[in-house]
Amino acid sequence: MTTTENPGERNGAMTSNETTATTRAAARRRSGAGRHPESAPPRTATTRDVTLINRTAILDLLRSAGPLSRREIRHRTGLSSATVERLCQALLEEGALENGGLDRSSTGRPSNLLKYVADIRTVAAIDVTENNARGRILDLGGTVLYETYESFDFTASNPSTARLDGLLALVDRIASDETGVSAPLTGIGIALPGITNDGTVVNAIELDWRNVPVARIVSERTGLPVLAENDANATAYCELLHGAARHAESAVALVLGTGIGAGIVSEGRIHRGFGSAAGEVGYLLTSSEAFSRYFTDLGDVEGTISAQVQPYLRTDDGHVDRRIGPAFRAMMALVEQGDAEAAKARDEFFDNIALICAAATVVLAPSVIVLAGAFAQYSELSAEQITRRLVGRIPSVPSIVPSRLGFDAAITGIGDLAIERARHTTYLA
Repeated sequence: MTTTENPGERNGAMTSNETTATTRAAARRRSGAGRHPESAPPRTATTRDVTLINRTAILDLLRSAGPLSRREIRHRTGLSSATVERLCQALLEEGALENGGLDRSSTGRPSNLLKYVADIRTVAAIDVTENNARGRILDLGGTVLYETYESFDFTASNPSTARLDGLLALVDRIASDETGVSAPLTGIGIALPGITNDGTVVNAIELDWRNVPVARIVSERTGLPVLAENDANATAYCELLHGAARHAESAVALVLGTGIGAGIVSEGRIHRGFGSAAGEVGYLLTSSEAFSRYFTDLGDVEGTISAQVQPYLRTDDGHVDRRIGPAFRAMMALVEQGDAEAAKARDEFFDNIALICAAATVVLAPSVIVLAGAFAQYSELSAEQITRRLVGRIPSVPSIVPSRLGFDAAITGIGDLAIERARHTTYLA
């Protein structure tokens, strides 16, 4: 990271041309010449801006590289001795840094090492699914300090309300003293199925939620900033940082759960698209026959897949369970037992999954497609089935690989995103 000691500091005097240009510019500013009547003067960096940037540079460095001496911090950041000494002393007094021992690697007097303090603040990470919510408290280094679950009670109210009540019950518990975590919470991240835009769940069929301002509701309840994100996006971000897409420039996480969705990351960033609706691959069309009907709850390909696997999800109470993930696992178990009908359904299932991967690949050109969610138990087999269908059909077949985080991917990813947001709040305090 390139940092600046002070905007406007220069080594040496200005040349005569620079002096002349500066004098002319000053005269123009005094006279107002060349200024558009509605334009505002450009904002320049203040001393505080530069200080905050340099604090961030030091903390980011120590967070990623581990304990370092002040000399090494100067070398890696390019900051002056006085700046490093002043900022490190302030960060030590704030508790953001602590002494990390002595550096005896070089000749002469040993140097004191400075260490990043991850547990000075914490964040909460929550993963909401159809039947329960799972929550964690993490320090800013990603260490899990507390974990809890909340099963939704569908007997007391309608399913939509029951899920919101269950989420809030879990939030209350995480924000209470019963966690035993003494470091203060600085923010909450919530991973949710469905389209989630600017803190509002626009449409989540799995939760029976439409236009629910979940981030605002939780923020008003806790007084904390809240980040709400689509669970497939959180999964993709997690796989980019820690998992199967770690060295990829672009990747897609294909998540099989109640339905099917995709998270897209490009150049280290989540691609959300207009209205945060990118990745709703369940709405891809399977053929021109799709134009003879309309789709509301389920898109064409998602509805087709659901119909293919639904017979394999048995229910005792007559309830029609449309969850694709559990039905997929039940179908694959029968395939392993030699069931011919299940094998036929499996082939049709992977035909449609391959269509999704083909569409994503020719449009987005990811280097990696990560199979996540309910693919986990059969991920190697699934990767082989999909790859075999794509070879020779599209210009370039990406690496199709299993998720390394499994069912932890979404909660880990939303934790990473919450840490990223809280990190800036803490660094720039």
